[in-house]
Amino acid sequence: MDSPLPSFLIERMKRWSPKEKEQLRSLFLEEKLSITDIAERVGRSTASINNAITRSGMPRQRWVKKLRMPESMTPALARIHAHVCGDGHLYLSREKDDYGYLKAYKHGYYRLRYGFGYTNLNRELIRSFMDDVLEVFGLTPLYYTKQNEVRVKSKAAWMLLKRLGAGGSRKWFLPDEIVQASDKVKIAWLSAFFDDEACFDPSGRIRVRSVNRPGLEQVTLMLSRFVTCHLTPEKGLYRDGSCYLVVSNTDRDKFLRLIGSIKYSNIKAD
Repeated sequence: MDSPLPSFLIERMKRWSPKEKEQLRSLFLEEKLSITDIAERVGRSTASINNAITRSGMPRQRWVKKLRMPESMTPALARIHAHVCGDGHLYLSREKDDYGYLKAYKHGYYRLRYGFGYTNLNRELIRSFMDDVLEVFGLTPLYYTKQNEVRVKSKAAWMLLKRLGAGGSRKWFLPDEIVQASDKVKIAWLSAFFDDEACFDPSGRIRVRSVNRPGLEQVTLMLSRFVTCHLTPEKGLYRDGSCYLVVSNTDRDKFLRLIGSIKYSNIKAD
């Protein structure tokens, strides 16, 4: 005895009458209902609705994220770049494509997700980062792990930050858009980067440790425009594969006045 056909195949074989096709066109194009809502209204499956729309050639309704791309380097974009180089990251993940109105028929499908994230225990820095992302890209970061990490999914933003040299502890760099920018943009980048990477030791020095000497050399050159600083060791790296950018205790107050800090705002310049 032959086994009965699956219900979804039986439904696909049902013909749409001219009246039903006209109702579908009205619901989809005029009332702009979703496929799920139309399926509930006419008593058919979402797969059947989707196939009918495809065969009829009706234009698809697309929901577009309100992403805006910056046309030039701004202090907010410079801070985002610095935070991604510091306590942030760019990510590329492979996720199951098992959502939407056709999820019941999707098995073994995957899609690549592009984005960037930022992790910090300082709530004020998290809020500042979220405000900058909203200002620059028009997107609101979502909390990923409790309240300490936020992430943004956007391939366009990922590609921009990647092109500008953000991300990768050993590979990040400062692009010409920041190196040759106004002092306001440079200060914004330096302040954000030092909030992530610097520590004020008991002697009053400000030190940044990194395994990326080429990147830190760029930072040193940019910071030296405002405050005297130096790299140690003078050449190469320490045995642990790191080097330090150091601002002496005599220049700490000048750094706080000219560059500023959110994380160390309780330390006042004289």
